[in-house]
Amino acid sequence: MDYNTLKRCEMNVSDNGSLQEYMGTQRVLYGFQLYYTPLLVCLGTVGNALSVFVFFATKLRKSSSSYYLSALAISDTGFLIALFISWLNLIDVNLFNMPGICQLTVYLTQVCSFLSVWFVVAFTVERFIAVRYPLKRPSMCTVTRAKMVLSVLTLFTLSMCSPYLFISAPQWRQDPNSNSTLLVCSLVDHWMDLATALNHIDFVVTLLIPFCLIVVLNTLISKTVWRLARVRRSMTNSGKTDTPGGFGVGTVSAKRPILARSQSKQGSSSQTKVTEMLLVVSSVFICLNLPSYAIRVWIFVTEAIQTETVNEVVILQHYFNLLFNTNFGINFALYCVSGQNFRRALVTLFCPRFRKRQDNTQVTGTTTITSNRQSGSPPPPRPGADRVLELPLLSAPGRG
Repeated sequence: MDYNTLKRCEMNVSDNGSLQEYMGTQRVLYGFQLYYTPLLVCLGTVGNALSVFVFFATKLRKSSSSYYLSALAISDTGFLIALFISWLNLIDVNLFNMPGICQLTVYLTQVCSFLSVWFVVAFTVERFIAVRYPLKRPSMCTVTRAKMVLSVLTLFTLSMCSPYLFISAPQWRQDPNSNSTLLVCSLVDHWMDLATALNHIDFVVTLLIPFCLIVVLNTLISKTVWRLARVRRSMTNSGKTDTPGGFGVGTVSAKRPILARSQSKQGSSSQTKVTEMLLVVSSVFICLNLPSYAIRVWIFVTEAIQTETVNEVVILQHYFNLLFNTNFGINFALYCVSGQNFRRALVTLFCPRFRKRQDNTQVTGTTTITSNRQSGSPPPPRPGADRVLELPLLSAPGRG
């Protein structure tokens, strides 16, 4: 539908000089859309499919965050499919303008874009609960609750976007340049008032509310993570300072708290890694959507755009839409760059040798700890631990 808007805008240019200038700008945009869009669709679809596979074929499936991110990948893929159908117009394959395909494509675009926004909000809220209220995380951030939230969001979106199935349809439009008519997928004229109302609702529900929620929650999450990291550093530094002062401390009693702390630290570190990855995903989401959102806000506020500037606004909106579309195909790359757990699961899934080595390491470590507990002896110290904890006893006064 964006490409048809651009074409209709071209038809409205009457002055010859401005038409040539506009056509020059359009050719640059046409080049971006012609080559970048199919590349984004192909790579994005493959990346989203791999993401779902990794989330459900590895131990990551036990995490509720994996369900949110898998649902996000599926909705993003649906948007990319709709984008590809509309892109076919550029190579003279008018599938988008056919009856039925037009309505379904517009509906799929609205549903998937709405779901993608609110899936990002959903896992941002979950991360906020996990970070800000860690004691409530085991009861609230569960797989069952994630499935329930995703189901409710999906059913609500499917019903809310249903009007788009009948307010859009192929329409015959006059082309003043060729003196002929074109069949274009666009809004039905007698549903224009309803379409305007839906546009205002869409502006609030998919722009203002999600944007404010994501920005506020990300800010609070970042502050909490930074504060916890600072506390952890101070505790680590104080532990290093206090250790040399304990003369003649028993080795067994010192090592057991260390083992408990290391296990607790490992679980906390895993949650921190997930939080950092989701912070990156939601922050990139904001950055890629912000230009498109900003111009939508400007159009929404001004309402009436001057005829002299409408062409420039449409061109600018199309460039911003390229960034907006990129958001639906880039998440796999973000997971690989910022998600250590995701990278490890991906390597484990496609490199059996690495998986076997990792399993052997885990089994060996578990067996060692279990045998030590059964024999009543402490677990073996880490390399270099003896130099810190097992200090020699001081000789009594008057000896040697």
